Amino acid sequence: MNGARGGAVRTLRVPGRHGYAAEFSPYLPGRLACAAAQHYGIAGCGTLLILDQNESGLRLFRSFDWNDGLFDVTWSENNEHILVTCSGDGSLQLWDTAKATGPLQVYKEHTQEVGRQSPQTAGSCV
Repeated sequence: MNGARGGAVRTLRVPGRHGYAAEFSPYLPGRLACAAAQHYGIAGCGTLLILDQNESGLRLFRSFDWNDGLFDVTWSENNEHILVTCSGDGSLQLWDTAKATGPLQVYKEHTQEVGRQSPQTAGSCV
């Protein structure tokens, strides 16, 4: 966003994490999911951040940790609370933002890291 045009630039710093993907919810205005990893995804764990944006800025709604870096995130096309992430351990994780714990399910289908997922593929499995 350009601050010179009157828009506020909003940031949220999460120490020790580097963002890889962000996607706004198609259901809830101002809700944003961000997939992040430690050490630029080379080593360490990952975090799924669920943020709410309003006039006063960004607020952390919920966060989930994973044992490897998270590299992509997408919202379900069928449920406003469900997201899918992919990670460096070769798995896909199914998360429910309505629950404080997670993931709901883990799909370990790859032998190497998963860096990106297709919304069409993710939408068909959630």
